[in-house]
Amino acid sequence: MALFLNKKAENNLADQDLSGTFYPKFLICSFIGALGDYMTLSALGWYIVDSVGSAEVLGWVFFARTVPRFFMSFVGGYFADRMDRKKLIIGVYSGLMVTTGLQIFVIWNLSGLHWIYIVAVVFLRNVFDSAEPSIRNALLPDIVKKENIAKAVGFYASSLNLAAIFAPVLAGYLLSVMTITPLLIADFCLQIPSFLILFLLPVIPIHKDDIGKGLAKKGYVFAISYIRQSPVLRNSLILSVTLMFFLFPFGAMLPLLVKNTLHLDAKSFGLISATEAFGAVLGGLLLKYITQDNLLRLWPWMGMLSCFFLFLLGFAGTSLFLFLIIFALGLMSQLFRSTGRSIFQLNTPTEIRGKVMSVLISDSGIVSLGILFFTLITSRLSVGFVYSLMGFLGIITSFGCYMFLLKSKNKNQSK
Repeated sequence: MALFLNKKAENNLADQDLSGTFYPKFLICSFIGALGDYMTLSALGWYIVDSVGSAEVLGWVFFARTVPRFFMSFVGGYFADRMDRKKLIIGVYSGLMVTTGLQIFVIWNLSGLHWIYIVAVVFLRNVFDSAEPSIRNALLPDIVKKENIAKAVGFYASSLNLAAIFAPVLAGYLLSVMTITPLLIADFCLQIPSFLILFLLPVIPIHKDDIGKGLAKKGYVFAISYIRQSPVLRNSLILSVTLMFFLFPFGAMLPLLVKNTLHLDAKSFGLISATEAFGAVLGGLLLKYITQDNLLRLWPWMGMLSCFFLFLLGFAGTSLFLFLIIFALGLMSQLFRSTGRSIFQLNTPTEIRGKVMSVLISDSGIVSLGILFFTLITSRLSVGFVYSLMGFLGIITSFGCYMFLLKSKNKNQSK
């Protein structure tokens, strides 16, 4: 810990005009790319439920989509601390573009292929996609001033979720009049601006002093040790991992609720998904009004409220109740997720931020286990019952984590 006390002031690019010129352009291009990505995500889930009709297959596809986050976030964070981050993120996006094209080819020819090919190509594409968040989160403090990080995280999340409002509605309408292949082609085209904007990013110097160089060479053992020695980071990681398993699989299971339980069509599914995204946009915007001092205090309650709304989702019997609950769930779950990212960014030194952030972001890989586990249960029990079970277990475990955090805090204060 003492290594960071005498750290020199950084010549950060965020202190230049870059934060006022590049980041808005980056947000716009990210919105365009996310529009295509969320169209594919919505269409793929509905396509599997509609054409294959198996909760188990849906679980395996979304398992393949999220499981690369277990290891690729570490890979991305490791190289983000050692390489030119501009070249690195361009390379990752290049792989993403190639595998997006491969995904189009496989699904286009799916009639003659086994569903396992979808699982394989989705996994391959998300190997690159899962490396990107660690690099982007390590890059963010270099182009945004420290006091604006929480706002930047909120705006970025809002831009993604704004795309998630329009994408499911558009995908639902298009699926009702055409096949899934044109949607995938549109996704590829919409990724192009996100790729090209990266070439406008200047080369970002990694480290400029001997201390920084020494820290950059530290591996994940050091990064994990740093998290363990920081009560804020350690306790935040415990709570985040817990809710990644119990809370966040709900999105992948939504097509099962809409089609098999409520017996609604693709357009209705698009509207329901858009409602969740609208709540998430509002959650991202609200984050900028939460002060740094209140982030950690409010964060556990955001998680418990999210699980409470998930519990209520299992009892959704009318369209109005469903829309209200899914809106609240989107709002609180996004607040929880974005706040966790902000806490880590604000409490991590620049030289090891890539590795530390990758440890946090790898918690998204836990979602894959939750998706696989709960979709297998859904094949035997109703999806409404499983949603309520997830919410109940999430409330109990997150409250237990909160009491543990409170006990640890009081113990540290008494020393």
